[in-house]
Amino acid sequence: MTPQVLAIVMAAVLLIAVLLLLRSYVLPEKYAVLWLGASIVAIILSAWPGLLQAASNFFGIAQPINLLFVGAFFVVFLLLMQISLELARTRDELRRAVQRLALDIEKTERNDND
Repeated sequence: MTPQVLAIVMAAVLLIAVLLLLRSYVLPEKYAVLWLGASIVAIILSAWPGLLQAASNFFGIAQPINLLFVGAFFVVFLLLMQISLELARTRDELRRAVQRLALDIEKTERNDND
């Protein structure tokens, strides 16, 4: 099996895995878009390796693999940013919910004492 065929097969397996996870509601839609895009780009670049060479020439990068690593780093960076924002949002929602619960408990205790 040539490296090109192996890359195409691996990218197709990634695409199928993302679709199955999305279909079974394990992977949220907002993350699925990123993974679907990454797997489609991987399939395209695997099927036509000249595209990566042309893109690296366009950006003035000597080795096409370096462009691939920079692109992967950027995708991972965006994913980490999205997860960090979601974590901050969830933390704020949890804090508000705990505060409301504490107020409800205090109100209930006051009513019981009266």
